[in-house]
Amino acid sequence: MRFTIAAALLCSVFSTVHAQQGTASPAALRPFVGIGYTSGGETLVPVTVRQRGGGAEFDEDISAGAGVEGRVGLSFRLADMPVSVRASYGIHNDQSNGIDNDRVFFRRYPVEVLGFYHFSDRASLGVGVRRATRPVLRYKNANVALPDGTEVTGFDATYHLQSAPGVVLEGEWRVTPSWGLSLRYVKEHFKVQGVRIDADHVGVNTQWYFR
Repeated sequence: MRFTIAAALLCSVFSTVHAQQGTASPAALRPFVGIGYTSGGETLVPVTVRQRGGGAEFDEDISAGAGVEGRVGLSFRLADMPVSVRASYGIHNDQSNGIDNDRVFFRRYPVEVLGFYHFSDRASLGVGVRRATRPVLRYKNANVALPDGTEVTGFDATYHLQSAPGVVLEGEWRVTPSWGLSLRYVKEHFKVQGVRIDADHVGVNTQWYFR
């Protein structure tokens, strides 16, 4: 259902600029860097951060689809066609830092290949595949509450998850020929000890393309 809603929203936005399509750009290969923020997926670890001295508490849950994401890649625009192909490699990390050098994070390294249709020089809509490689959930010097209420301090552990291919739908608006803003939806999941974990998420990104 979320995939259908996201697809409908993206298509409705970019269909409004379809009439602006002009002469297709010549072939071009451009490296790019990007950064963004995502939200979604099941909670992997419920984290409660306590202020020093016993002050207020707040939650920073680690989720399977959330976090800050950075990527580098190449974008290739086909000659005489309003079509481009984009390949990238990145890091996607959701992390909580405590006050005593304690950390909990879920980190993965996504590989993506997307094809984009350019409605105009500014607007494009892409779809492709993604594989979040090397997904790992890591506790470093963390404080962990056991089911019986006992608290363990200085807990260190690493859990390796299994990833599966996912689907990406992304719409991009070029503010300038070299700077783009995008909205994306990713449908993917992980597995740990045979249990499926939903990691579907939405994200906002910005990309910078080099000539």
